[in-house]
Amino acid sequence: MKNRTLVFLLSFSIGAAAAAAQPKLKVVEGLKINLGRIDRGKLATRQLTLKNIGNQKLNLGNVEVSCGCTGTVISKKELKPGDTTSLLITFNSSGFIGPVHKSLTISSNSADAPSTVVDLSAIVIEDLSFSPAWFYFKDTEAGHKSTAVVKLKNESTKDLMITGFRTQLPRFMLKYPKKPFAPGSTLDLTAEFTPEDAMPVLGDGVFVTTSSQTQPELYIRVIRSVKKLK
Repeated sequence: MKNRTLVFLLSFSIGAAAAAAQPKLKVVEGLKINLGRIDRGKLATRQLTLKNIGNQKLNLGNVEVSCGCTGTVISKKELKPGDTTSLLITFNSSGFIGPVHKSLTISSNSADAPSTVVDLSAIVIEDLSFSPAWFYFKDTEAGHKSTAVVKLKNESTKDLMITGFRTQLPRFMLKYPKKPFAPGSTLDLTAEFTPEDAMPVLGDGVFVTTSSQTQPELYIRVIRSVKKLK
């Protein structure tokens, strides 16, 4: 009976020691990272600290991201107990607007979490927004002037101005106020188009220049179909 008890205690001690001797990964900044407000088209970077809070060597594997808009660079992949390394995250905000949620997954031999998921969030902002997304001239008659309006909104925290426009469309004119407009306010961009000939539905565009440092130029599509004058 004593021998059985001794074997049991020895087995329990070995198991407990093995359980206690483990690597363990900790993301010092936490598993939810807020990248804040980002101007659309800009890169946002954040450096995270990865720490081995276990008592055995921690081996870090691949870092997988949820989309190609996010990149990562890790400085070293083997951490002794108590060691740290840095993980650099880069997020490309091009193609996004408003709240964005992404994630990355860190693979390791961490005893409690071989796959550690870090959630990333950001708000991508732009100085200027417009609606609708195009000037639409439907069934315009050749030789006849038509108008279309796009509303432009100042989403920034400072006064902005429209400073000009350029386009390859012949007989196209854009009218707009020649003065600053305040944050939160809107103005009308009024396009006038006088086509010479009939044409099917075609798409083109106009570049609108602004005083915004982050959006010095906007591209607004122009969609038109022209029929013969009756």
